[in-house]
Amino acid sequence: MVFKDYTFFSYVFLATTVILLTFHAHGAGLCDKSPNKQVCDSIVYTRTDARDAVVAACHKLVSQTKVAKVLAKQQPNSTEIYKCITNFDGSIVFARDALNSLNAGEPLSSNAYLLAARANYKLCDDEFKNSGKTNPIAKSTKLLQDMASVGAYLSTLVK
Repeated sequence: MVFKDYTFFSYVFLATTVILLTFHAHGAGLCDKSPNKQVCDSIVYTRTDARDAVVAACHKLVSQTKVAKVLAKQQPNSTEIYKCITNFDGSIVFARDALNSLNAGEPLSSNAYLLAARANYKLCDDEFKNSGKTNPIAKSTKLLQDMASVGAYLSTLVK
């Protein structure tokens, strides 16, 4: 009787292992050479199609930029914060243009728009750096830069 329980347990363990390894291998390919594997994995999740992953990256970039904008508006007014908000607005437009390019079958244009969005986030950091002030939203701009880089990388995988 005890032997039967161990046999059943070993079958359950084997099945669970196979399922987990299958799911892990299923989406692993898209993020293998990503500039930020952790961010890429969070965007790609279980997607296996590069185009779908870029669409997800663009949507997440827009929503996360809106969150960063709200955070920036909560900061004390300054020239730097104002320029960051303006750059965030530009990045939202770039992310939407990247989606439009992708839908038009132009993944290279999509890549260029996502790189432009990343440059806008960097400009926010540079404004603070050049003024000698500490960027109060540096974590947000870092995440946004990473997300835009991952989106641009994924767009190079679209066939």
